Amino acid sequence: MSGSVDRARRTDLATRYWLAAAIPAVLVLSALLPEAALSLPGLHLTDAGVVLVVFLGSLKLGADRFRRAWRRIDLVVLSLVAAFALAPLASLALARVLGLGSPEDSLAVLVCAANGSTLATAVVLTEVAGGDTALAMVMTVVNTLLSVVLTPLVFLVLGGAVVDIDAPSMIADMACKIVLPLLAAQVARRWLAKWAALHARKLSVASQIVILSYIWTGGAAGLAAMAGRGGVLLARVVALVLVLHAGLLVVNAIVARLAARDPGQRVAFVLCSSQKTLPVAMMLWKGYFPALPLGPLVAVAYHVTQLVVDSILAPGALRLPLVRSKEERR
Repeated sequence: MSGSVDRARRTDLATRYWLAAAIPAVLVLSALLPEAALSLPGLHLTDAGVVLVVFLGSLKLGADRFRRAWRRIDLVVLSLVAAFALAPLASLALARVLGLGSPEDSLAVLVCAANGSTLATAVVLTEVAGGDTALAMVMTVVNTLLSVVLTPLVFLVLGGAVVDIDAPSMIADMACKIVLPLLAAQVARRWLAKWAALHARKLSVASQIVILSYIWTGGAAGLAAMAGRGGVLLARVVALVLVLHAGLLVVNAIVARLAARDPGQRVAFVLCSSQKTLPVAMMLWKGYFPALPLGPLVAVAYHVTQLVVDSILAPGALRLPLVRSKEERR
């Protein structure tokens, strides 16, 4: 009996920590095979990854889990405040401190900071951390759909710029990538619920492979964005994204401790409220601010930072002091 328990424990640890252990190799792969990595979005493989992650994650969750998640609408609203108020304001303040306070630099920083959460990464890492995956999905859906209104509002109020997002097209795109796979998985649970429970670890590994593909692509994009940049500018951007993401993680963890008793809900809130989606940032830059070379650099740097840092933190997130008190960890 003890042998089988030990094997199960080792399997669980491997499932939770292998993603973080694989990151260095994937970053090396980004440097060795950048062209292959950068070809993935053009082949729509990153979009397919989002659909796969949402479907596999939803397949393991019953409708009751989503109903419980919707009852925490207060956390969903707080996540919107963190994503569309705290993050933009903090990013602009940090940019000024680091000498990136010109109007053009501010707009470039908002290209990243005025966006909503990631479509897949926060959900997968919430699962890796043992958090409330259903709540993470609900936050992601609401965050993404409302970004068509909130992102232009942030640009108007903080940047003085008018951004006219094609709301119907973006909502349709998000519905195809998130809502439809989620609903399809709930229907498929009629026949696949037991199979999903039996193969939960394998499904989790499949989702984590998708995240590694994002790290591969993000690493290659980061190297491309940094090529030819001055050392001082790169240092400022790296400092900006590191301090910003670390600060968001800490502040959102404190808010989560105050607003939620359940540690799993806290983890979901912290990850969904601290991450930023790269595809929307690049769409904004190409469509509205192509003359600002700093825009994609900040967005890609933050993307890589959140992928690497959060993938390392996620397996032990429930043991972090800001997530669980000493009494809760006993």
